[in-house]
Amino acid sequence: MPNPHIQTSPRQQRRQWAATALASALLAVVGVAVGSRLASPHAPDAATTVTVLTAAAPRTTPPADRRTDTAGFARTERGAAAAAAASVSALDGTALLDRARVRALVASLASAGARADLTAAYERAALDARGRLGLDSVPAPIVFVRAIPVGYRIDAFSKQAATVSVWRLGIVGSGATVAPQQSWRTEIVSLVWEHAGWKVAAFASEAGPTPPLGATAPSTATDLFASVPRFKEFSSANP
Repeated sequence: MPNPHIQTSPRQQRRQWAATALASALLAVVGVAVGSRLASPHAPDAATTVTVLTAAAPRTTPPADRRTDTAGFARTERGAAAAAAASVSALDGTALLDRARVRALVASLASAGARADLTAAYERAALDARGRLGLDSVPAPIVFVRAIPVGYRIDAFSKQAATVSVWRLGIVGSGATVAPQQSWRTEIVSLVWEHAGWKVAAFASEAGPTPPLGATAPSTATDLFASVPRFKEFSSANP
């Protein structure tokens, strides 16, 4: 347990922010899970069964009604929860396939102290995600990356800062490199009240809780690549 009397320097804090941001970004994109087959060198290669699935690159802009900032949320627990959910939804896997978009989103969402390092971390994650998902392959593969918050928990709250855990489901698939898969994660969002609004100071991520799939058999990769891109995304629901 860290000693509460030991103060970390602003430089050390920025390094911590960058590390947690990069980890969270990569988790959101590549299977939304630690130890997914994409990240494991020992996992079977799915490309042999899905490389024929090609289409245009995925849309990298959010639905028109999806929040891409944390402005206007109340200085209350519910307001902090809504800001955390909005930040997680804005920086989802689809956005992370576009370095320019990630840069703009972080500029809007991050606190002043965390902005530079969060931007650098997410830009690196965007480059890595494109490579891991084979997005620049020729012909361009079908790629889908979706994430949706399904619940939240207030871990700490004051008028100056808050920590909110957002439980979410993510799915990912690439016709070039990654068989379709799902994962459940908890994204921990640290917020500070700055310039009359909630701003993100740090992200962290942990696995689960993960419910069982139940008796329903999963769809085949071919079926998922054919059907998932036909569904438009809803805007994320705020608490």
